[in-house]
Amino acid sequence: MAKDVSKDQKKSKMFESKYDANILRNLIKEGKNADEVQDALGLASRQSLKQHILRLINEDGKFYEVAGLYRDAKKNPMINFKGDIRITKRQLSFEGSTYKHNDQFEISADNEKIVLTRIVSKSGDVEGQSVDELAAKTDGKIDVKGSTK
Repeated sequence: MAKDVSKDQKKSKMFESKYDANILRNLIKEGKNADEVQDALGLASRQSLKQHILRLINEDGKFYEVAGLYRDAKKNPMINFKGDIRITKRQLSFEGSTYKHNDQFEISADNEKIVLTRIVSKSGDVEGQSVDELAAKTDGKIDVKGSTK
């Protein structure tokens, strides 16, 4: 026998959209950049902002340009809305780098600097050497510097 779900329970599971065409339109006309618009609307991600702008373009039949909307966010690691920092192998690649699949790192943070120290290498050739030492040998720079906004 199926349970009957009341209307109150259904409403609590629905998410309310933060889309407000008038506010979004005004922010764009004021010349706000993507970060400012995202903060003003209380949106968690750049993708949500893109969807809101596309909806506004569809409703108005007019193209809106927002500075910084399509910047490449993958160039610089950043803390996402889940609280994670993602660093890809490509971001650690430089001429002479020896990073391989399954390499593990120890993480240490000091004020505005995050240091990764390789602790395990499958081949064992650079085990225990810090990333800074490796970078010094190859004139590569692999520090991830954080900044507070």
